[in-house]
Amino acid sequence: MKNIYDMLHSVCQKNKDRIFFVRQNETYADLLRKVKQRAVLLAQRFGIKKGDTVAILSGNTPDFIRSYFAITSQGAKVLMLDTGLATVEHLNMMKRTDCKLLLAQRSYFIEGAPETFDIENEDDTNESDFVAADVKREDIAMLSFTSGSTGNPKVVGLTHNNILSLGEGALFYKPVIHPGYTFYGFLPLYHIYGVVINIVAPLVLEGKLLLQSILNPREFLKDFQEYKPEVIPAVPRVWEGFYKRIVSTAKEKHLYTIMRIVMSSRKILRAIGLGVLVDKVTKPIHDLFGGHTKVLVSAGATLKPSIRKFFESLDFVVGDCYGLTETTGPANFNFAFKLSDGSMHYAGPLPGNEIQIHDPDKHGIGEIWVRGNLVMPGYIDNQEANEKAFEDGWFKTGDIGKLDKYGRLVVKGRKKQVIVLDSGKNVFPDELEDLYLQNEEILAAAVFEYVIKGKVVPFAVFQVKPGTTLAKVALLVKASNLTIAPYKWVKHFAITEDELPQTSAKKIKHFAVKEMLDKGAFVRQEN
Repeated sequence: MKNIYDMLHSVCQKNKDRIFFVRQNETYADLLRKVKQRAVLLAQRFGIKKGDTVAILSGNTPDFIRSYFAITSQGAKVLMLDTGLATVEHLNMMKRTDCKLLLAQRSYFIEGAPETFDIENEDDTNESDFVAADVKREDIAMLSFTSGSTGNPKVVGLTHNNILSLGEGALFYKPVIHPGYTFYGFLPLYHIYGVVINIVAPLVLEGKLLLQSILNPREFLKDFQEYKPEVIPAVPRVWEGFYKRIVSTAKEKHLYTIMRIVMSSRKILRAIGLGVLVDKVTKPIHDLFGGHTKVLVSAGATLKPSIRKFFESLDFVVGDCYGLTETTGPANFNFAFKLSDGSMHYAGPLPGNEIQIHDPDKHGIGEIWVRGNLVMPGYIDNQEANEKAFEDGWFKTGDIGKLDKYGRLVVKGRKKQVIVLDSGKNVFPDELEDLYLQNEEILAAAVFEYVIKGKVVPFAVFQVKPGTTLAKVALLVKASNLTIAPYKWVKHFAITEDELPQTSAKKIKHFAVKEMLDKGAFVRQEN
């Protein structure tokens, strides 16, 4: 295969009568036909050709995916626009990339944009007029901005080779994600995580896709019961929310201690013939997700190890993915499952890629570097950024982490967010956030470097359940602190019942939280 269209055509021809879009009851053959029709429209009506840029500004609809494949089939570049950004940011991004056409839902039409077409229009073109462009693996397929800044954000250019390598690498997970499995699709398709898990993976793994455009947990739960998906991808904040809901319900029913004992002893209990006891504890939780779910996937931010272990103890296979747009998503997967030869796979990058911890300290902690066929060729028209980002073929992610004894990646946070105390010791915000989030009253946490009375300290801002007092949080923090070294203790914190500012991938914006703290937006407490 030499391009994305080749991949699409091959899979659709093989699975033409199988369902791809679940809610629309459309087959792989329907997908291919409508991609061709949209491509004909782009070429004949708008004159789109190889090298042009076409933007997509849309929620999660089948038309987004059809348009993505149609644009790339013509050798044009897809500009992925975040629906959560301001109009001025969208205009800046389209200007920067010399965008020729905008495909958007009507609610996202922008005054002053390039020529615009309603992405949800029905195409009355003839698929027999379709001609695929001569596109090579090294040609750019899609463009994404690293931030929504109106200044000079970096532009990531991913190639057809990057996307094809992603699809080829995903086949490694066939032992755990089987043909016909339904992938749940509420993640934004403009984000690299959405591209990976709701466009490429369902296609190459011959699965089905259940798209959901409404970001409401009630809609998710309703879909789980009706459609019973086998693969549910989400961001860590969603898994943290489910974790707290499950634990809170168990405590209300005075079953939490029993649940923990059974979950921690499940392998022994099954071995001695008491699997029915394990099932009694785990079945209600599996039923929450529809009863058929086999695989939970997390990406877009760091999944706390404690959350991953919790869901693994409930007999879910948990794919904890680390990656960036620059690495076409999954630079590394913590994904424990049995391979076809019976051996256990715990972690690693997709085939054709490498990961290393550069210049590790005595604890094995250093910067995460990635090399391989998923890494972008470089930022578009930004030689200075490329010189900083690459060294000897390795992409320097700017993230800090280590590998455990199984080769699983433990991300400690962004290099620039590491808190360096006056003593010279390092404190990693992710580690502390994971610790404090184990308290069910704390819904979200942002830990960052702060200066109090001329001294550098770790400061925390907690989003708490309504009605949770400063005094209660102080007790929770003190109890959590006793489990870690004293130099890491958070002694200064603030609380709020409001949601903390987040990116589109549900990562907490630490800099924005810090700015809000300085402006007095939170209720502060000092221990």
